[in-house]
Amino acid sequence: MRRSIVLFVAGMSLALGGCASMGGTQQANYEVRTDVDMGKVIAVNQWAETKGARIMWINLPQKPKNLDSASSVN
Repeated sequence: MRRSIVLFVAGMSLALGGCASMGGTQQANYEVRTDVDMGKVIAVNQWAETKGARIMWINLPQKPKNLDSASSVN
């Protein structure tokens, strides 16, 4: 009886530990990114919705770099 309780507790701790590591830290590390081209994200998502497709962004599109500011640094 005591052995089954110990095995049950060990199994539950392993199961709950696995669930805790399934991506909860992604939300904790969320930060607002200002370099993402949200106009393009919205346009592509709307286009996909009209076509019945699903978009999964891996690398979000970035705003183009301003060439004027790069040339003024020199």
